[in-house]
Amino acid sequence: MKKLFLLFNLFCLSYFTSLAQRKEDSLYVFVGKKIKVNKFKPKLEKGGLLMDGAYKAKYRIIQNVYGDYKGNTIKFEAYDHYGVPAFSKYKNVMLFVSKSNGKLYNEKYQYFDVYKTKKGKWASPYKFYLNQDNSNIKPELIDFAEDVAYNTTIVGARENYLQTVYPSPYYKIVGNKAVAVYGNYLEELFELKKTGVLKARGYFKN
Repeated sequence: MKKLFLLFNLFCLSYFTSLAQRKEDSLYVFVGKKIKVNKFKPKLEKGGLLMDGAYKAKYRIIQNVYGDYKGNTIKFEAYDHYGVPAFSKYKNVMLFVSKSNGKLYNEKYQYFDVYKTKKGKWASPYKFYLNQDNSNIKPELIDFAEDVAYNTTIVGARENYLQTVYPSPYYKIVGNKAVAVYGNYLEELFELKKTGVLKARGYFKN
């Protein structure tokens, strides 16, 4: 009876470990360059209602970050409640794509716009929503190859909005633009997602 109990425990441990491995193994993270992002109308079950915009995307893979995806290009679907996916507005992005039922999907709202540094590495400017005050990974000075600037002339934007989204010293306000000064490299960006939203979605247990 004791042996049977131990075997059952081993089976459960093996089963749930394999589930976690399969979940993590379905994830691909990479730096990609947009080839195309087009809206489409997915097939729904009778009576089904889709509250998001549906898009088919194709990207050229520039650099792998996580996962064993084979190929130079990747096609996936993206669903966004606000319309055109924000990641499609940038030339180069760090994307998070997962496989489910044989199809690839963008992990909803998960991406970083990335830019080359003078050292030839990829990095993304400081993002206030990452809440790095509570993380061991802190923003660092990034010497981007070219200025990375965001337009601050947003209709209805108030001073406190700019201070929240583009705070000093992480950004330098020059006229109507916020120029990035601090940020993080790919490995750190992935770790921040890994211990944050990806963990919450069941990809990483530790």
